Amino acid sequence: MARARALRIGILVECGPGGLEDVLCRRICALLRERTGVEFEIDIVTMSNKARLIEACGGATRNLFDGGCARVAILWDEKPAWPKLGEPLCWHNDRENIIANLRQARVADRPVHLVCIEREFESWLLFDHQMLSEVLSTSAHPARVSPQRNPHRSEDPKATMRRLFSQHRGWRYVDVQHARDFARCLRNLNSLRRCATFRRFAERVTGRPV
Repeated sequence: MARARALRIGILVECGPGGLEDVLCRRICALLRERTGVEFEIDIVTMSNKARLIEACGGATRNLFDGGCARVAILWDEKPAWPKLGEPLCWHNDRENIIANLRQARVADRPVHLVCIEREFESWLLFDHQMLSEVLSTSAHPARVSPQRNPHRSEDPKATMRRLFSQHRGWRYVDVQHARDFARCLRNLNSLRRCATFRRFAERVTGRPV
């Protein structure tokens, strides 16, 4: 008997190819397959930045459905990469603008799931202090990163990550340069599951609670 073909899941992210979300979502999805037993393939579309994702998500989503995806998850940060001084963070406005673009592309009634990360992608990573400790350790200088309290409520998760890299390694944190280190050291999803927006993403991708 022929094996059923795995579902294809489309994911839109707001980075460039090889960026933080691109690399980590691939690792996260591999761990989700192991955890849930759900067989699925992913087709990640990198949208460069948040503004482009909001402005062009409709066409990209339509292309994913045309390419055979069963559903699409649109993942974006609440906080833009280069926020303007005093710029309010508003999930509602982002969501309404995304839905308008999906309607324009005539895919708003398809299985599209919107997932806005509280603050930014680093918020997820800061939940896993063991992964961060491994990333920041060397054989000569092991690092012990303390658990971060409510990283999804932090005003500036990137600043926290910069502080940790400076404190433990004397390095400058650059997300695209360290994305593969995070992916290599992400062993399981136990810590990330404490974050509500991560659980929403995981459940929309797999189709079941995690």
